[in-house]
Amino acid sequence: MTQKQLIELINQHHPSAGETEVRLALNRAKDDFCSKTEIVVDSWVQDSVAGQRYYTLDDRILRIKEVQINDVSIPRLIGKPIINDDEYDGATGLSAGSSSSNDRSWYIDKNRIGVVEKISGVMTRDGKQSDYQSISEVKEIRVIAVSRDSDFTTDLTETGNIPVQFREALVFKTIGDLMLRQGSAQFNPQLSQLFDAKYTSVVKEAKKYARDGKIHSGSAIIKPQDF
Repeated sequence: MTQKQLIELINQHHPSAGETEVRLALNRAKDDFCSKTEIVVDSWVQDSVAGQRYYTLDDRILRIKEVQINDVSIPRLIGKPIINDDEYDGATGLSAGSSSSNDRSWYIDKNRIGVVEKISGVMTRDGKQSDYQSISEVKEIRVIAVSRDSDFTTDLTETGNIPVQFREALVFKTIGDLMLRQGSAQFNPQLSQLFDAKYTSVVKEAKKYARDGKIHSGSAIIKPQDF
C-alpha cells in the first residue's frame, strides 16, 4: 500500500482529517511499530578518517546489530576504553597513529560510535600510556542496525520499508489514535480500544517475523560524520 492508499483508508473513519494531520499520525505510528517490532534493519556506510575516533549516529538508529570494517565484523567493547587522544573533550589536533592494527573494536558514547584499535605503548595527550588509539587508516565503516523507517513526505506514492503484509498496522494505529482527539466528531475511546487491539495483534505477528530473521534490509549511503 502506498501512502495515498493508507490515507484513503484512514479517511473512511476520519473524513475531516486533513492529509498533513494524517501523515503526521502515520509517521508516529511508524516510529512506534518499528520500535516495538524491530522489523526494519538498515546499514549506514562511510569511510573512516585517520586519527578520528568518533562518528555521529543517525537518529533513526534504534539498536546496533553489527559493525564492520571493510566488510569484516569487529567486536563491541564493554564499557568505554581509557583513551585520551585526538578527540578528548571534543578537542582535535593530534595526527593519526604512526602504527596501525587490525585488532579493532567499537563502542557507544552517547549518540556517537567510537572505533578504536588495540595497540600497546600509545601515548595519550596528557603523556600517559594507553592500550588503544583511534582508527589510524581510511577504512569503510558499515553500521548495521535496527532502525526507524523514514518518515512519509508529501510524495503520496511512497510505500516505506515496512513489509506490505504489516502496513495495515499503521492504519489501525492511526485510526485509533485519531479517535482520541478531544472535540473531534469521531471521538470514541471505546472504538479506539478495538483498533488498538487490532494494532497490537499485527505487532505480535511482525515481532515473530523479525525474530525468525525475515526482516527488511535496506541501505543508506551517507556523508562523512553523518552517521
